[in-house]
Amino acid sequence: MLERTDTSTDNTSETPMLQPMGVGDILDTTFSLYRKHFLMFLGLTSIYFFGLLLEYSLKGFITEKTQKALISALAAMPFAIVSVGGVVFASATVYLGNDTTSGASLRQVFRRFFPMLWSHLIWRLTLVISLVSFTTLLLLIVRRNIIGMLVLFVFPLCIYYMVCWVFHMPIVLLEEPRVMYALRRSSELVRSKWWQILGILILILLASYAIAIIFKLSLGFILIFTKLAGNTDLRNIVEWSILETVLDSDSFLFYAIMTCTDLIMTALVFPIWVIGVTLLYFDRRVRKEGYDIQLTANNPIAI
Repeated sequence: MLERTDTSTDNTSETPMLQPMGVGDILDTTFSLYRKHFLMFLGLTSIYFFGLLLEYSLKGFITEKTQKALISALAAMPFAIVSVGGVVFASATVYLGNDTTSGASLRQVFRRFFPMLWSHLIWRLTLVISLVSFTTLLLLIVRRNIIGMLVLFVFPLCIYYMVCWVFHMPIVLLEEPRVMYALRRSSELVRSKWWQILGILILILLASYAIAIIFKLSLGFILIFTKLAGNTDLRNIVEWSILETVLDSDSFLFYAIMTCTDLIMTALVFPIWVIGVTLLYFDRRVRKEGYDIQLTANNPIAI
């Protein structure tokens, strides 16, 4: 339940007048919140960075392809959940006009960690099935296998539920329901606006990761121009940045710089996606439930 905590600073701001937001408003508010509270989000982002570092390190030690992907992803998942939950709670608190700290946000996350874990595992499973079915579908289309019809059904179904359940983390963390109810409630908020929400989610995702890609491409171009990239050309950097292919280079310094840059930029831009989804969650509550009216009537804030 989102409420004032003893560890937060005294709240002197008034409850904001919430209203439905367009795509531009959501993106503008997302970047505004991230900029104004950068240090707080940076503390929460550092947890995600350590998870990325652990995942990258495990991939270097494990040789078998399936074990490499599975073990490294599972090891990094708790870090991701804690960090995402912290950003959700912090962004929701400051958006609604209250003050909070990284520590206060993390305490709320740890209190709701296991419900968040279960809901995230369900959502993550739909993501994995979507990726596997899409890859399988491409292979079956090439081979003209009739099983492709089954995969063709599974893939859009998983994509559908991925979007329907996209608000599972804010709901579990802020409203504190049971896990399965949180998934149903997320579906209710998405209902009748599935395509619109999918489009907004894609725009938020592109806006966040485009920043990281542009920065990595710019840095790679500079290192190539200064002859520090060894045998790596711009095409290889583009494929590595966008398609996540292996970065082929005979220069250890260049490889180390680009790898560290990739991990840092991935960690720095991920709050943009989380804040954007949290704001979209509030927008759906305002549009479907009149949450702005409830908030005004029940001042101070309560979810």
